[in-house]
Amino acid sequence: MPGLAWTCLFTGTVTLQQFPLAVGEPRYNPPVTRILLITFLAAFSALAQSLDGFDQFMAETMARLNVPGAAAGVIQDGKVVLAKGYGVRAVNAPDKVTPQTLFAIGSVTKSFTSAALATLVDEGKLDWDKPVREYLPWFRLYDPHATELITLRDMLTHRSGLPRYDSMRFLVKFPMEELVRRLQYLPPSLSFREAYQYNNLMYVTAGFIGARVNNSSFEDLVRTRVFRPLEMTASTVTVKDSQKAADFARPHELQNGKPTVVPFYDYQEFGVGPNGFVNSNVDDMLRYLRFYLDGGKVGGRQVISEAQMRQLRQPVISAGPGTATYALGWNVSYYEGRLRIGHGGAITGFTANVALFPDQKIGIVVLNNGSSPLPDIATRALANRMLGIKPRERRDPAPQPPAADNRPKPTPGTKPSLDAAAYAGSYHHPAYGTIRVQNSSGELDIVFPSLTARLRHFHYDTFTAPRLGLVRFSLDETGKITTMHLPVEQAVKPLPFERLP
Repeated sequence: MPGLAWTCLFTGTVTLQQFPLAVGEPRYNPPVTRILLITFLAAFSALAQSLDGFDQFMAETMARLNVPGAAAGVIQDGKVVLAKGYGVRAVNAPDKVTPQTLFAIGSVTKSFTSAALATLVDEGKLDWDKPVREYLPWFRLYDPHATELITLRDMLTHRSGLPRYDSMRFLVKFPMEELVRRLQYLPPSLSFREAYQYNNLMYVTAGFIGARVNNSSFEDLVRTRVFRPLEMTASTVTVKDSQKAADFARPHELQNGKPTVVPFYDYQEFGVGPNGFVNSNVDDMLRYLRFYLDGGKVGGRQVISEAQMRQLRQPVISAGPGTATYALGWNVSYYEGRLRIGHGGAITGFTANVALFPDQKIGIVVLNNGSSPLPDIATRALANRMLGIKPRERRDPAPQPPAADNRPKPTPGTKPSLDAAAYAGSYHHPAYGTIRVQNSSGELDIVFPSLTARLRHFHYDTFTAPRLGLVRFSLDETGKITTMHLPVEQAVKPLPFERLP
């Protein structure tokens, strides 16, 4: 039997000792023993055959995408059939990835957030459909209608009316409560409940509410309500804790076409943990997937009620074309006619993907330490193998005419109205706080708490800034700078940052 199948057979609850081959063994009927063993060997031989070639697929795909390391796991019918590491934890280092290697899982965390909140719903401390102002009376959004009506279900299914505003997670640093209080100053791009718009900040708010009613931090809520009962002993909710582990991967991004180690993103530093702070490994994630496939049970104990497990996976809103919908922290769709519940994750230097096929009792997880599409690609490859789906023939799309370039064009021959020193100063927006524009020997830099970007003249009093775009300054009738307009979110107009005296 191939080594993979032999390993898979004995990684679950069934062990070789339970099926002895000795004819004289008094505890078993030998013919029955042989039949059982043959049945299991046949089943797992089929599994091994279905996974045949996957290691080569991973090696080739990782090389093509310049991914340093990855890990993949599959569980079926409660048994682990694949748990394996590929590549290295960090470039230019010898340590290999294993099933115990910790990776940041990014937005896969959202299902952990909803699961932790579900335990509070079970206890009557929360209700998915009550206005959140019943739990947080001071909560406000820009839209007063949304302020009065928004519920946890709205927040967890991305129908608040707010676009992503991910710049709040990367440019400025506030404690979680302060961040939630500042949401009222962010204009929506759509009406409340008009459509699905992915928004990490609503998960921050939902997590903050859960922590508040539980009288704990949200980190402790996830540790005690999810990690502990599921025996996810290696998983962490902080970067600092993950780096204390004996086996963890480092984040990488491509620089000049080569994977390069970059700093970890610290969720606590930016006050946004509930949208993506979990760090985990394949072994723990397979326990997590088994928990969902078993309907909220661990070892026969119901950790989350069956009713709330149904709520977690119940589609609420269309999330895109075709059959894609969004539930409470999960995407729900159909894959080649099979119900699929899953989620992807991406944060600086890491991507991840998980998929559940409840009707087939299959769970899949793929993690990697690069900003690449590998987890999604490998998840589909594993799903095809486990479900017996023949991959569709790849066809190159028909050539398309180049898209029209609608970007603004600079007006030639223009210059700023004032000298560089006149633009320097402090500028304030009630959501983002106070930022600075500083003059360095005639060159202007815009300075956020976690980003300094050089302003380059575009035309008139408009400049370009890396990662931001066009930054425009307004002058009053006396010729003094009054406002800096920053494009911090593409779905709304640039926000006005008023110049401070």
